[in-house]
Amino acid sequence: MKPFGKLSPDDKLSASLMPMLFDRPHKVLEKLRIAKSKEPQKESIDIKIQERMDMGNVLEKTIIQLIEKRLNVVINYPIDEVMSIEIGKIKKKPLDLYASLDGMIYATQSKLIAAEDRRIYVEGEQSIELLGPVPVEIKNMQYKPYDSIECMTVQHGRGYLQLQAQMLIADAKFGIIGCLFNGNDLRVFIVKQNKDIQAEILSRALTLYKHLEMDTDYSPSDLETMADKYAEVKTPSIDLPAEALITVNNYEDCLNERKKLDGQIETLQMKLIETLGDSEEGMIHYNGGMTKLSRPYRHYKAQPAKYVEAKEARQVRAKSVTIKHILEGWD
Repeated sequence: MKPFGKLSPDDKLSASLMPMLFDRPHKVLEKLRIAKSKEPQKESIDIKIQERMDMGNVLEKTIIQLIEKRLNVVINYPIDEVMSIEIGKIKKKPLDLYASLDGMIYATQSKLIAAEDRRIYVEGEQSIELLGPVPVEIKNMQYKPYDSIECMTVQHGRGYLQLQAQMLIADAKFGIIGCLFNGNDLRVFIVKQNKDIQAEILSRALTLYKHLEMDTDYSPSDLETMADKYAEVKTPSIDLPAEALITVNNYEDCLNERKKLDGQIETLQMKLIETLGDSEEGMIHYNGGMTKLSRPYRHYKAQPAKYVEAKEARQVRAKSVTIKHILEGWD
């Protein structure tokens, strides 16, 4: 049986980190720094997510076998070897990108795979011809099933960025993602090499390694990133420059404007509800155009009472700064 878990070096960038590298690169930088320092990593994972991950490991071989049967192919499994490629150098030090694969198809002859509704999705036409090495990635998901190949290729569904990195490392033209949705709906997605995405992967990977080697940080791009940059209190209180009041005033002006806009939006929505009245939908005809208003029922399934797991006491620094005017200054 394949050893479960991450096989790539913890202090190096691997294909499995691609979604986080695109979404929260500062978190990847933090993970690699901790691993490089040899400090013990404390990673908190929601118990439900951990259960799905564990079940995915248990079902991995079964899902591989189901994909083999559905596509009529042979998948090499398990794969214990870690693959890597050198993507650059810093100070003559090689920088590597790693991948540990769930499975691999070695198509020595062209293999035609046809699309099949809700079972097999292929990129491009209604069929695709596999040739050469084809990495296979397995995902176990509690989610609404993807119903098109675009859910992967355009919306970057789960596993897509990871697979593109695996294909880059394996020098593969095609890749397969097998997604088991909600424990009973297996859907297979066959995608092509995307050179633009792979170029972006290389660019982001080199930027990450540069920060890691030069001990620099990403410039915060959103509130969460900025808050994470200063996650710990090191000084109880400091005197701030008077210029900071400009930012305070601009911020409060925006809050007041948003409050006005929120009130206007609510008033207009009340008018729309009144206009539609008891009808589920209505049509506005104007100058040859048509606009539909609708207010349907939303259906909610009955749900049992939820048990909330106990949590240890902890402290987390606030994600935003509060403002309190203690004493008004002179005009």
